[in-house]
Amino acid sequence: MAAQDPAFHLHAGDLCYADSSGLGLPADTYDPRTWDQFLAQTEPISASVPWMASLGNHDMEALYSPNGYGGQLARWDFPDNGPVRSEGVYSFIYGNVGVISLDPNDVSFEIPANYGYTGGAQTKWLDNRLKWLRDQDDVDFIVVFFHHCAYSTTTAHASEGGVRNQWVPLFDKYGVDLVINGHNHIYERADVLKGGKSTKTPIGATVHPATDGTTYVTAGAAGRSLYAFAVPDSYAGHVNDVDEVPSFVWASGAVKVAENVTWSRVRYTGYSFLAVDVKPATPGRTTTLTLRAVTEAGAEIDRVVIAREAGGRSRGHLDDSAA
Repeated sequence: MAAQDPAFHLHAGDLCYADSSGLGLPADTYDPRTWDQFLAQTEPISASVPWMASLGNHDMEALYSPNGYGGQLARWDFPDNGPVRSEGVYSFIYGNVGVISLDPNDVSFEIPANYGYTGGAQTKWLDNRLKWLRDQDDVDFIVVFFHHCAYSTTTAHASEGGVRNQWVPLFDKYGVDLVINGHNHIYERADVLKGGKSTKTPIGATVHPATDGTTYVTAGAAGRSLYAFAVPDSYAGHVNDVDEVPSFVWASGAVKVAENVTWSRVRYTGYSFLAVDVKPATPGRTTTLTLRAVTEAGAEIDRVVIAREAGGRSRGHLDDSAA
């Protein structure tokens, strides 16, 4: 990671696994010494590179309040521009990119310990913040990162229906460019999606989100035990396209609903991370956001270019009557 010389690092939840059970319950197994190990491991990079984190299910340490987030609040200084009583929910702008961190524990059907704890405030804030970012002439791209996956096909957690129900319509409405998730310990990229419909997006493709839709990536293979897919891996130099992938989505009541999906385009079950490079441009010219999946050995296994007109008014933002 250090070799990429990043301006900042995004960590999409499950920071250290001090709560190894991950259910957000008082009976969860909890070892606070894990925090010391994690901070020592990450210090060589985090000492010089801002480490921007969101919260996952293993971050609900029920020993603490509010909502089990005391461990994070004692060790992290999150931006405070999110809604009241919504820890780890914030936004910032870097260059021509707006970045939003969300807490999916608030909407998760799979692990409902904190379900609805913001009383809808987080989703309302997200709507307003996306609109505000899209109205900024100097913000071309919007990246949203959070833990539970909108679109993933692992045999472990797969996709979160609460995210699809509450947030994906807003991503469509405001033309979000890139969504980065964790939770599933693999790398997976979906075909670009808009309105629940996918458009095939092979490795090396250029995406125009104003018309094509949002790119969804699961980047959860940075260090914990790895998960599996029901079909073979498919990545650069090892492409195995399949017509359908059997999977499931979590519904209310922690119920698994089976689905066969056509959007799983890139799958990799080794350790990896996501690198994102942005090339700004003067208004009216094309600005690009390039995402690359990189293995622990430094090999590139996926690449997609997201392109927009810099300072453009056509952002894929639907008005309320069309949403």
